[in-house]
Order: sequence, then C-alpha cells, then structure tokens
Amino acid sequence: MASGERATLRQNADGTYDLIRVDLIQMRDVLPPSDRSTAAVNDADAGTLRFALQSRQDVGSILKVENGQSQGLAYSGFIVRYVGGQARGPDPTSVCTVPPGMATYEHWPEPIIQVVIGGVQRSEDTVPTCPPHLDNPPDAAADALTTEGEHLGRLSTLFALCEPYYTVDIAVGHRLADDFERRSREVGWTEERQTGAYDRGREVERAEVGIVMNAAGVTPQEARRLLRDMYPRLKSRCQYLSQQVPGAVSDLETGDRRLDAAARRYR
Repeated sequence: MASGERATLRQNADGTYDLIRVDLIQMRDVLPPSDRSTAAVNDADAGTLRFALQSRQDVGSILKVENGQSQGLAYSGFIVRYVGGQARGPDPTSVCTVPPGMATYEHWPEPIIQVVIGGVQRSEDTVPTCPPHLDNPPDAAADALTTEGEHLGRLSTLFALCEPYYTVDIAVGHRLADDFERRSREVGWTEERQTGAYDRGREVERAEVGIVMNAAGVTPQEARRLLRDMYPRLKSRCQYLSQQVPGAVSDLETGDRRLDAAARRYR
C-alpha cells in the first residue's frame, strides 16, 4: 500500500483475505480526532479491515488501521523509506494489535512511501497492545538529511509546475529550503551536496508527473499523448503539495479547473 492510499480487505471463510477496494485519501483521513475522543474513528464496514497511509511535511507519516471485524486483529508491518535517492526496505516496524470495532494509529516522523502488511491473524486483545519500538536501520537514520533534501527537491519542482494553474506561495518553499540548508551546513554539508540531493528529487518528481526533458525523436502525436497523460498526474501532485506543505497552494478548485481545461485541449 502506497502513501496516499487506503486498502480495504474482507476475510474469506478459509481465513484468507481479499483486497476489495483501494481509495485515494488525504491527510485528514488518517489524523486522530483533535479532541482525543474515540468517537467516529472507525468507519470500516462490518467484516472488513482498512489500512490507510498518508504523510505530510509537518506531521510525518501516519498509518490508520480500522477493524470492522468481530474479532481482534494482529499483523506484521514493514515500511519502505526513500533514502539516498532510492527506496530502502521493506524493513520491519513495530505495530499494535487492533481490538474489534476499534482503530489504531501508527506514526513515523519521516516520509514513508509504502507499508507492507503481512501475517494477518486473530488477536484476543481487548485493548491495543504494542510491542517494543523498533529503531530505524542505521543507514536510514544516517541519511535522514539526504532523504529530506531529495524530498524538498521534489517539492520545489511541484512549486514551479503548479504555479501557472494554482495560487502558489513560493515564500513557503523558500522557508523550507532555508531551514534545511542551515541545518545541513551545521553538520558539514557542502553546497554541492545540497544541490545533488535537490537534483535527485527533481528528477524523480519530473518522472512522476511525466515531464519529458529530451523531446528529440518525439512525434507530434506522441507529444499530444504525453501532454494528455501528464495533466491528470500534475493535478494529483499539486493536490499532494497542498497536503504536504500547508499554505503552499490555495484555491484548489480554480486550479483544478484550469488544469482540466488544459487537458481537454489534447483529447
């Protein structure tokens, strides 16, 4: 399950599970109630399990697990991080059991790009029971700044790509970059190393959106298809930017309409 998704499972008679639905979600779909109450936190249909993962710069990553079954849930969790320009993992992580009719929240301070769920089984726990915390692998901890720099490179690309269609506050991005550059210099980073992290992130984000940097040999028909495919992805990524960096993007509906209009020109 990737960040930004919610997977719904239903148990078969033989105890196995089928994936019956995958939804795209926003950060508010995984946040605990602000008043710390337990009301209305489990919206899973009867007989189903729901696993939802989302992340944001100021929050970190949250996995919300909802148990709509009449029995408790125990499972194994494995997380995939983006470290040093590549995905690392899946690495085991500690997760709590989920009693029937309840929901639990797992949190990591860094961006998690994927959670792998396995070993789903019955639990007799009547309250969530959590095992000892598992520390990050040493390389993940050592490369935390690298991961952050690459993530900021991705965000900087989105600031530039979204600005023609949405109301974008570039100053928000500058403050994030200034803070990162100050902290990375304090631990000995050079300007070249900062730029390298940014550039790797920018390359990944351009690929995510579908930006073609070298159009040599691309026919007009292929160019139209690439643009037609790019606009929906850009729309999704601009919405992602608004979730990751509060205040970065405003007037989403107007921006969405502008992108939809641009996409219609290439249908």
